Parts: sequence; C-alpha cells; structure tokens
Amino acid sequence: MRLLLLLLCILISCNDKVQESGKQQPITKKNRPKPGFLEIAQQESVNNIDYAVYYEDSLVNEPYVQSPSLYDTFPGIGTFRGGPFRDMPLTGILDAMPTTFSIDWTFKTDWGKMSAGTNGKGRGWGGGAGWTGQPCLRMNPQTNDLTIYQGSLTGKVFRLNYANGIEVDSALDIHNPIKGSVALDPEYDHILYVGQGIRYQSESGARAFDLRTGKIISFQTAYDKYAKRRWGFFDSSPIAWGKYLLWPAENGILYKFLRTPNGFQPHSKFVYSVKGNPNLGLEASMVIYGRYGIIADNGGSIICLDLHTLTPMWYSANGDDTDATPVLAIEEGKPMLYTGCEVDKQGREGISYFRKISVLDGKEIWKFSIPCHSISIDKHILNGGMLGTPLLGSGNCASMIFTSFVQHKPGNTGVLMAFDRATGTVRWSTELAAYSWSSPIGYLVKGGAFVMLMGDVIGNLYLINGNTGEIIYKERIGSNFEASPVPWRNTAIIASRGTNIFRVSIQ
Repeated sequence: MRLLLLLLCILISCNDKVQESGKQQPITKKNRPKPGFLEIAQQESVNNIDYAVYYEDSLVNEPYVQSPSLYDTFPGIGTFRGGPFRDMPLTGILDAMPTTFSIDWTFKTDWGKMSAGTNGKGRGWGGGAGWTGQPCLRMNPQTNDLTIYQGSLTGKVFRLNYANGIEVDSALDIHNPIKGSVALDPEYDHILYVGQGIRYQSESGARAFDLRTGKIISFQTAYDKYAKRRWGFFDSSPIAWGKYLLWPAENGILYKFLRTPNGFQPHSKFVYSVKGNPNLGLEASMVIYGRYGIIADNGGSIICLDLHTLTPMWYSANGDDTDATPVLAIEEGKPMLYTGCEVDKQGREGISYFRKISVLDGKEIWKFSIPCHSISIDKHILNGGMLGTPLLGSGNCASMIFTSFVQHKPGNTGVLMAFDRATGTVRWSTELAAYSWSSPIGYLVKGGAFVMLMGDVIGNLYLINGNTGEIIYKERIGSNFEASPVPWRNTAIIASRGTNIFRVSIQ
C-alpha cells in the first residue's frame, strides 16, 4: 500500500519536466492512513543472545505510539534506501521504455588528505565515494530546488545543486574517509548525520552537522567502554524512529539517541553477544517495522528488537558476515524480510545465501545458495557473495526481487539475479562484466514495465530490463562504482571511486 500510494503521487506529477534552473514541481506524498503494524511475540531463539541495555537518559522513556514514518512525507530521499523498510521509494519514472542514458554533468571531488594513506603510509582512499556511498536528496518546499548531499572518501560531504552539479555551499569536513551513506533528519531540516568508515585522524565516531553553520553539533565516539569490539566506525546509515535516532555501529553496539533541534543526545545502548559466534560489528543499516527493529551483523546474526525497551524478540543465523542491508516488504498483510550474506568468515571459498524470513517470528520461508569466493588485490581481501542491498520489483515485476552476487565464478565476476518472492525460484540470471557492490535502483515505465540501473567495479553502468534480465544499454563511464545511486524521475545520481559524481539521464 505504501508503494502504491507513492506511485500514484509520482504518476500525477510525472509530466512535469525537469528545468535547467533546478526548480521543479515536487513529487508530493499524500497523508497515509495510520499503519496497522502486527505485534511480534518473543521467540525461544533469543536464548542464543546475551545482552545488556545501558541507559544514559532513563528519564525519557515514553510509551511507543504507532504512527506513520517521518520519511513518508520527507521531500526527497533522507536515508539509505529511503526509509525504515530500506525498500527505496519509487521516485524514478519513465515515459517510455529506455534505450540509453547520457551524462548530464560531472562533479569532481578533490583527492583529500587521505590520498596517500594514513599519515602518508598504507592504503590511500582518494576521492569520489565508495561502499555504500548513497547520496541523500532534499527538495526545498519554497523554491522546489533539489540539493544533493554526497559523502566522500575525501572526508567531506558535498552539497550540490541537482540541476547543474555546482556546489550550493562549502563542503562539510570530518577529516576522515566517509564510506557509508549520510542521512538527513526527516524532521529538523538543518541537521545532517555523518558516519565514518576509516580513521585518519584521532577521532572516530558518528556526527551531526548543523547545515546552517557547517559545524559539528553532536559526536558519539565509537571507542565505547561498553563495546565488545574495538573497531570504531559507523558505516551504517542512521534512521529516525519517532523522537529517537537508531544508529548501529561497527563496535557491535546499537545506539539509541534522542533527536533534538540541537543534534542527537545519548539515550540508551544495546550491547550483546551471540553464543558460539564471536564475530561482532554492525555495518548494515537497520530496518524498522512499527515498534520493532532488525539488525544484521558481521557474524551473520539477524536480531529483531523491541525498540521501546531494546529487548530481543528473535534471532536468526544468516550463514556469514552480513553487510548488505536487509529489505522489508508487506506481503498479504504480513512483514517479510529479504537478507543475504557474503563469503568471509567461511574462508576464501564458501556459500552465499539469499533468504526470505518472516518478521513475525524469524522463521525462514525460503533460501537460495550460490558458491562464491574471495580474492586478494594488493594484499587486501575482497569478499565474495552478496554485498549490495536487494531491490523489490514493481509494475510487471512486482512479484520479483533482485540482487547481485560477487565472484561466483573464477576471476572478477558478478551476476544479477531475479527471484520469485513467493517461492525463491530464480526467474532469470544475467552475467555482468565485473562484480558489483552497488545496489540496483528501479524505474517504472508508463504502461507497467520495470527497468533497473546499476554499476560495477570497473566503472560500467547498466540499464537492465527487469522482466527479462536483458541488458538494454551498458557504458563504461566511471572507474569503480561501489556507491549506490539514487533515482529521481528519469535521472540518477551516482558516485564513482576516484573523483567523479555523475548525474545521468535515462532516455
């Protein structure tokens, strides 16, 4: 229902042409009825989890009130994959079946202080953006101007005009490479949340910027005294839940902050371990269903929590390190989760799993398995398996879900697959010129066809027919697309490793 209502709003405004001034009619989102979230009963599987909740502000603990997501009325894309279901709102729409795409503009980042590696030694990170690297978009309701917020490996967040790619304000600098996806607060329009993927200078943690002043107004160190893992980064994209902000960290802690006009304030922390599995770290972004949140970790643990009390409701073993953010869908009135793992803790060779799970009890509905392997490049191990977030189909592909797998064959190989959501059957499989960490995005064509846009790690950008898997058009325009794109009408914003951020138009 959420997708259908948004689609109807888009169809109403789809004839509005993008103007070169950057001013355009907004894609409106009608007020939705109050959602009817189902209750989740605690399962015996939680016995696999040892946990503690630490409160820093125990005075604020108001009862959970069921309400629509703040992202339902957000004028743009405010967090990784758009909202609490991480299902990427259908903001892309095309008048006719496309045959090609073209580059509208290219913004070049600098190489940053980190280009020579930490303190001039080791691995350099350069500019552009890496995994997950999705930008945020926000439309000004007074002017209809659209602004892009793109985190970069330079350690900066660039603020760009959607129409021409020119900076609308100076870049925000955290002096550390940003690997994850930045997030805009859906209520306080002057606040931007920025994680950190790599340490270059001494500080390491999560930040909130005041966009009016360009100054950091909140900071959470990742070197927390309660952390069971000393790996201090925030690759995930935070998500607003009522008056709170939920932010998983690579130190293995789920942070629950209070959102305020002056930034975030510590509220409570969920600290846990899994029996028989020492691998902690949260890189995937959190999924939220009503009062419940779902996290996926580096050990392959999928955990559902009551977000009001931070109490585990169920546990599911996902097979291996799970960096790809899960996706939630409502099917026949019930919430379903799609998730998959990479090949990491299994060793250089192993099995990547793609699974459908019932959100109500954590039970597996179906599972697909594919052998994959990791490779070494300059002493760095690049894991195989599933690293991009899946994409739900729409239109004539509404019964499908799409995801890609890394290194399923010898060499630099990748494959995109379409699955039947009901049965897990593979509908089609399309070999790519190289593997992909970037998450695909979708466009609905008038008449009901569905097409996808995605990149690979040697700089190819693909247009793919969602119904058949046919590659409609492919062109090598970047150096390495690890970052995930965002769709907007007939365009996309996507960043490459190196220095390039592109806007492309699909025709």
